[in-house]
Amino acid sequence: MGTTTAVTPSGRPDLIVTFVGPIAAVAIRFVNMYLTIFSGLVAAGMTSDAIPAADFGQLLWKCAGLSIAGSVVGLIKDLVTVFGRLENKYPLLTGSV
Repeated sequence: MGTTTAVTPSGRPDLIVTFVGPIAAVAIRFVNMYLTIFSGLVAAGMTSDAIPAADFGQLLWKCAGLSIAGSVVGLIKDLVTVFGRLENKYPLLTGSV
């Protein structure tokens, strides 16, 4: 991550922009998706018998494992988006002129 400061006219606050690299952005989105799916599965497991578990620890373990698949699908989608934009930015390198 990096920051850039744009100096504004006197009397106005400067504008600070924080840049996040594509690898960090994809990692952040992966963790966000994993935790979202995990919390949904835990809620479903606690309120119904959709995810059978003997105790809460076993439910957490099962939901942690089940959350990986959806997160990996989201990761692949995010990587396709990043590489698609790179292909549009550098068309000569990919051969699609």
